[in-house]
Amino acid sequence: MRYIGQAEPKPFAFIDIKGEPKRKSYVSHDAFKNLTGKLELTIEVISEFLFVGSGNYHFREKDKLVYYSFFKTNQNITIPGTSIKGAVRGVAEAISNSCVILKGNTEKLVLNQCKFELEKDYFQLCPVCNLFGITGYGGRVCFLDANPLKIETDIVKISELWGPRVNKSKRKFYQNKKFNPVGNLKPEKNYRFVEAVKKGSKFNTTLRFENVTEGELSLILYAMGVNQDYMIKIGGAKPRCFGTVRFISGKFQVLSDDLVSFDEKPITEIMKKDELIEKDLLSLFKKEISKQDELCPKGMY
Repeated sequence: MRYIGQAEPKPFAFIDIKGEPKRKSYVSHDAFKNLTGKLELTIEVISEFLFVGSGNYHFREKDKLVYYSFFKTNQNITIPGTSIKGAVRGVAEAISNSCVILKGNTEKLVLNQCKFELEKDYFQLCPVCNLFGITGYGGRVCFLDANPLKIETDIVKISELWGPRVNKSKRKFYQNKKFNPVGNLKPEKNYRFVEAVKKGSKFNTTLRFENVTEGELSLILYAMGVNQDYMIKIGGAKPRCFGTVRFISGKFQVLSDDLVSFDEKPITEIMKKDELIEKDLLSLFKKEISKQDELCPKGMY
């Protein structure tokens, strides 16, 4: 599609904030009365590229190219579990109308933020803070670092990336549009080079959960898009339409009543427990991010 005489639409998706979230008392870590276990996951790269930055530069001798390198552990390309957790948490916040925490390089905006200070009787938490944690209260879920199963890398030229503007009434996500290549590897002002993994690459990781309800686990599964017709983004360069991934569920094990062995269970039954999900927000999220047939804009924004 061509846009004559007007700017290409930016790949932003905006999800409403419905006001104060529903809060309840925190879940204690000293009693196991709900589900504890693990879910094995495969992460498949669906967009043309995925980039998770290491914060370092590398130099390619053959063409004197300086590029931002992919995160690595022991010289192996890896997706940090914290990066996965942050991306999944953001979606979970949106579809459950949990509290909003937005941070920028030079400004900080916090809306409806939970607090956890037992000595001041602050212990009422929204669904996501209760599950993923907040300052002073440890979360009950974590993702292991994702190791590569099958990957192919490339050095990709993209336009520079700028921090998003804060919108006080909406949450911002990035749409799943098609990558629009620059077309050359010539160093230029306002462009950068990144080391990315290509479409079709796969990683494996494990979600570990402790003392969670079926509804909480269901919220995480929906936030990952497991068995759904929408996909979320992880990593960097999302404004350039990187990072769309599919989470594929594997072995799902829950600690049995004897607290020693594990029982395998189907996740389809768990996902029926969707009481923490705001159906209208989930529908809006799906509608706003799913733009796979549209091209990412090339210009600066």
